[in-house]
Amino acid sequence: MLSERYLLIISILVSGICSPVSAQDINVSRSNKTVEVTVTESVEADPEVVVITIGHHNYGRTQDAAFADNAHVANRLTQALLDVGIPKQDIQTESVKLGRPEPQEKWSQEQRVERQFEAVQSWTMRVQVARAESILGLAVTSGANEVEDVDWQVSDPAALERKAGAAALVKARTLADQIVKELGGKLGELLYASNTARRPKGWPSFATQTATLSAAVVRPRVPETKLFPKKVEQEATVHAIFAIE
Repeated sequence: MLSERYLLIISILVSGICSPVSAQDINVSRSNKTVEVTVTESVEADPEVVVITIGHHNYGRTQDAAFADNAHVANRLTQALLDVGIPKQDIQTESVKLGRPEPQEKWSQEQRVERQFEAVQSWTMRVQVARAESILGLAVTSGANEVEDVDWQVSDPAALERKAGAAALVKARTLADQIVKELGGKLGELLYASNTARRPKGWPSFATQTATLSAAVVRPRVPETKLFPKKVEQEATVHAIFAIE
């Protein structure tokens, strides 16, 4: 077991070690013979699903005309997504806006006359990564004229969160063990641990059912686009207290 002199040395040296280290905090207690470590660790995973935010923005001379045009495109767009098997619960209305636009300097006089009112709708749709490119192309072909965001996700965020927490705990133990060994001690058992995770934006549910298009359904050629999936990162911070033997 470490002597009081060793514990005092650890306390002094560790306080000097910690200050420049980002996302880490170390504290040694002489009275309780413990070492406290706070570390942050992150893990990555290949995305399995993607949330794409799309929208339709149009203008009109009258409020009714702007709204009617927007509603027509919205109905066509959402029906196209349903027809290719996107479940209704995986399509959500993000925003709806109807009002007078702020005239832009670059607008021509004709555009100023035609753009007395504007209507905007946006939706988020959640699809499997393998279908993302084709679904995005279909959405644009069906009337979407805005693509606002692409959010890569895993199907089970809680599992990735647990993995990040476990990785952070391993890092905490390794760091604490290194500090104690360098000063002639031996790390004991884990006495306490807390885990704080930053969970990425999620989605309430994801249905995997698909639908088959009828042979009679004819759709315009879908423009080709290429999406490059981004790794999903999960971060966790662990505060752990270990005994010193």
